[in-house]
Amino acid sequence: MSGKRALLAYLLLIQLSNLALAENVDLTGTWESKYSFGPIEQVTTAYIQQVKDNLLGSYTVKPFTGPEESGILFGTVDGDVVKVNFLSVAGSGANPKVTITLADVRITDQNTLKGSYYYTNNENTAISGSFEATRK
Repeated sequence: MSGKRALLAYLLLIQLSNLALAENVDLTGTWESKYSFGPIEQVTTAYIQQVKDNLLGSYTVKPFTGPEESGILFGTVDGDVVKVNFLSVAGSGANPKVTITLADVRITDQNTLKGSYYYTNNENTAISGSFEATRK
């Protein structure tokens, strides 16, 4: 029985040390992630400023082919959990292209974020998947 308690105490210590690391991480900086949607590949670069528990900034998406997209981002940090919203409006007139991406993220270490994204636009395209972002 004491072996199980020691293992549980060890696992708890690991979890607490990960949480302490995450609480000391400032996400301010440039982050890059790469995505593949079947044959389509793109790189997203996010420029983030962290103010206390809030995130704000901008981002640029560079697809393998086609025009670049850019927009704003905003979100929150709570321990090792990060929630980020990305918003882009491209074009003008009666039918601008609007995209919204939500990201549920975990801080892995001070230079790595891992999570899931949920993308949708006003053309009824919806995509989701996992990603990893690294600090540049």
